[in-house]
Amino acid sequence: MSRGQERRRLLPAYLATGTGGATAGSTIDTLTALRATGLPLAPYHTAVHQRVVELLDGGSLTVMEIAGYLGLPVSVGIVVAEQLVSDGQLKGSVPVSDAATVAAQADRPSKEVMEEVLSGLRALLV
Repeated sequence: MSRGQERRRLLPAYLATGTGGATAGSTIDTLTALRATGLPLAPYHTAVHQRVVELLDGGSLTVMEIAGYLGLPVSVGIVVAEQLVSDGQLKGSVPVSDAATVAAQADRPSKEVMEEVLSGLRALLV
């Protein structure tokens, strides 16, 4: 190993989850915002589970941010988050989809109409 390089972990990252793989039908996304519920961890939770709950103490982070802070692959972060959500230690807020954003903006006037209104208001001031 050359100087300046970080040491690689000796254990595979998937062992941090205590299971060995992702669950089918994942509801957690990389941009899902997570926050701690305050419930205590169970004895079978790993040190990584503990660290995730500590990171979320008093705030919220996305799954991607948690994986970054812990130096884990995002896929492992998703598995850990899913476990903690299903066990009740975390709550997740699903990111707003593009379809919901478009639906929310359906009642708003287009950019072109707003530019015409602005142009008319400027003309009144002159």
